[in-house]
Amino acid sequence: MAGDEQGLEWLNGLIKAVAVEQARSMVQHFIMRDLVIQMAQAQPDPNSYVAAMFERVSALVDQCELAGKPDVEAEMRWYAEQFFTQAGNSATRS
Repeated sequence: MAGDEQGLEWLNGLIKAVAVEQARSMVQHFIMRDLVIQMAQAQPDPNSYVAAMFERVSALVDQCELAGKPDVEAEMRWYAEQFFTQAGNSATRS
């Protein structure tokens, strides 16, 4: 029974750690999105600015240590595409 309690305690700790990291990631996402939108809006051509930033970030994704892991790399690319598409749309809407 003690082993079950230790396992449950460990699992609850892991769940909490994942939730905390997810919360931090969401806050970072919102901060970065707002900064990208503000920087893009300050440019003569917001769409070109966001597109160039997307290209630079994509190049970094290609070079990072996770690039050799297809599932993770695909998720990173999807996230970057979604992020910059949404930021670009918001930058030109405002």
